[in-house]
Amino acid sequence: MKENIEDYRKDGIINLDAYFANNPSFFAYPYYIDGYDEDNFWALIKKGGKDKYVYVKPRICKEENTKYNSYCEMIYSELLKQVGLDTASIDIATYDKKDTTISENVLDGYPDSLFMINGSELLDGKRYFNTQISELDDLIDEIHNYARLEYIDKEQEEKVIEDIRKVCIADIFTLTTNRAPHDFDFIVGKDKDSKEIFKLAPLCHNTYSLGSNFSEEEMYDMLDDENMLADRVELCYSDTGVPENKRDLDYPYWEDTLYYLIEESPNMLQFARNCATQMDLSKAIEQVELKTGNKIPIDYKEFMYEVWNNRLQNICECIDLDYYKLIDKEIEVEEI
Repeated sequence: MKENIEDYRKDGIINLDAYFANNPSFFAYPYYIDGYDEDNFWALIKKGGKDKYVYVKPRICKEENTKYNSYCEMIYSELLKQVGLDTASIDIATYDKKDTTISENVLDGYPDSLFMINGSELLDGKRYFNTQISELDDLIDEIHNYARLEYIDKEQEEKVIEDIRKVCIADIFTLTTNRAPHDFDFIVGKDKDSKEIFKLAPLCHNTYSLGSNFSEEEMYDMLDDENMLADRVELCYSDTGVPENKRDLDYPYWEDTLYYLIEESPNMLQFARNCATQMDLSKAIEQVELKTGNKIPIDYKEFMYEVWNNRLQNICECIDLDYYKLIDKEIEVEEI
């Protein structure tokens, strides 16, 4: 009986249905947060000779371009690694005949004394997180409160807030559209020396990025109409951004959020410039193809490059970088 999950990968995609059917000793159990994510679940698998817990997220909306969505989640993870941000190890699979991603437990390798809390727990009902209207400042305020109550040292507190702001900037580059407070997790507890630990957990909730919020029909329409593509890209923004009471309606929401994050913060401006110069979509795609052992469909690649370059060019204007000097030429997708 094949227990290693890699033995169930075909054409780059892991077949979880076959895996669980052939390995009944492994199991899955549902994951609920007040009715949110009821189709997601944790599962015990074997990978590399070791038992591991993974989080499984089936794509359930029929109108979504689900396989593209899954690829983009992996590519997003690779892009964030390029600028020093931690993400969970993510892979692409199918479950119950649905496209899905699986992400490894980010607490693997940590002492048992550490655990995770969610951004919605910090907000503690202050906002209903599943309405996705929570503001960045709300979460940061509650981080300050948590750090004070739990005697977290200032260095850790400031590092967590800095990392959250960096994620929000990276989300602007990657056209991530669904970052809400419940998409941030925090590792907390005591280390072996009984010191309080508080840090941002590696990201494992990256559902929509690089235009994966669009249906397949919309994707092809946008590829055929550059004006439509530009208009749709302009509307791609995350839910965790500039507070409404500080909103400048002269700018698109993503641009206003970027200015909000980098103004009066040389560190954040430098990080934005690092994203522009160090994020390499071609290398991220190459890493995902290497990991899955499969080529991403050519149409998906073309669409990624189009939305990526459109957003990058607009960001460069905001942070005083010359887009055309940044890239030697527009990226061309070669036929496979």
